[in-house]
Amino acid sequence: MPNIWFERRLSNIAQRKDDHRSPFQRDRARILHSAAFRRLQSKTQVMGSGQSDFYRTRLTHSLEAAQIGSGICAQLRMKDPLLSKALIPNEDSLIESLCLAHDIGHPPFGTKHHKRIYFGGL
Repeated sequence: MPNIWFERRLSNIAQRKDDHRSPFQRDRARILHSAAFRRLQSKTQVMGSGQSDFYRTRLTHSLEAAQIGSGICAQLRMKDPLLSKALIPNEDSLIESLCLAHDIGHPPFGTKHHKRIYFGGL
């Protein structure tokens, strides 16, 4: 079975002249500029009532997740020389893209409540 991420990284997808970005970096930019990502600004990320005097939006939560994801990549590179050699720098953009997009398409009630909607719910 072909590895889709490996193929994407090595692909010869048409790109603009002088565009230095990898396919993963272009994907990250597409997510950041998409209407679906911007709509996360109007959805609340509920993380347990009473723990804080403010709530995050899903946009803020996704940006924080992307920062944590890239931080984990940096820590793994620093702590494991073999892994550091195996990882390519542009793969950070893949991890950030996954973190940025992880809430796109979720219902407005939060992760806790979407199970009720889909599996016996409201």
